Amino acid sequence: MSLKDQLMEDMKNAMRSRDSAKLDVIRFLRSEIKNIEIDHGDQDDAGVLKIVARQIKSMKDANTEFINAGREDLAKENDSKIAILETYMPAQLSDAELEEIVKSTIESSEDKNMGKIIGQVVAKTEGKADGGRISQMVRKLLS
Repeated sequence: MSLKDQLMEDMKNAMRSRDSAKLDVIRFLRSEIKNIEIDHGDQDDAGVLKIVARQIKSMKDANTEFINAGREDLAKENDSKIAILETYMPAQLSDAELEEIVKSTIESSEDKNMGKIIGQVVAKTEGKADGGRISQMVRKLLS
């Protein structure tokens, strides 16, 4: 079952169970997918995962702003939305697994440019690690 089909099934189940929070998040995500598809054509599972990851990052950035503004209530609401979106992401790599991938990439790379290494690690992890975590790990292992 594709990720878009899974979203449709989850939306139907959320309607049946009257789970308005999950329903709102799924509807929002489906509309974002539709908007991207209008501009860039039909999205496969990898494209949908990129959209989900972008929304999670956006919400985490918004949480930082909410907390700085003293609006913990909005940050808490956003955390619940992030939790729903994260159920559609692949399992995240542990720190040890990520460190192993970064080490092997650094060893096999001719160019020790941090940006290029991060790009290679992002391609290898395929959404299984946050870009911030990858950047921190590369920075730590290169120094």
